[in-house]
Amino acid sequence: MLIKVEKIEKIYQMGKVKVPAIREMTLEIEKNSYTAIMGASGSGKSTLLHILGCLDTPTNGKYFLEDELVSDFNFNKLAEIRNRKIGFVFQTFNLLANMNLFENVELPLLYSGLGKKERRKRVKRVLEQVGLSKRLKHKPSELSGGERQRTAIARALVNEPSIILADEPTGNLDSTSGSSIMNIFQYLKEQGHTIVVVTHDQNIAKMTDNIIKISDGKIVD
Repeated sequence: MLIKVEKIEKIYQMGKVKVPAIREMTLEIEKNSYTAIMGASGSGKSTLLHILGCLDTPTNGKYFLEDELVSDFNFNKLAEIRNRKIGFVFQTFNLLANMNLFENVELPLLYSGLGKKERRKRVKRVLEQVGLSKRLKHKPSELSGGERQRTAIARALVNEPSIILADEPTGNLDSTSGSSIMNIFQYLKEQGHTIVVVTHDQNIAKMTDNIIKISDGKIVD
């Protein structure tokens, strides 16, 4: 099993009040699967994605990633796991406006110690995968929303992670661009990646293999 969480909880301290975002949640995600996480705003789905992506840690419970108990890792070890195994795609793209496509996609590699030649090779390959190989020098402001999201996907892929986590990746896109992005995820799944997508959109969720529905921090279906 690639991902396994056992009775995890996430509790935020808001002044003197404890606010539970995740409540004793248990789930498993197989390698090379395509999973949608659905739920209303505030249901805990983004919090769960952040825990799965080692951006956050559970207050209680255990999280195993490839049989490693990552919920016990310190900040530096979690950062290492993120860099090696996980790629993130966000609704707001998170591209740097003053950098062109090539530079935006290359950015994660600058922290990995790869030489310039290998960085260039990887960036060109992933931009070709998402259909942007001819737009290397364009800035984000010169792209459509769909092209910006494809750039964000390329950046998520450039470190060759086994897991892609996407938080509402089609939320700021029209239906045509959204379908194009989901087709890219389907292609990546066929190439051996494990994909987990948070979405409100039932039509998007239907394109995945598995749907996990969350309400009030609990899995309900």
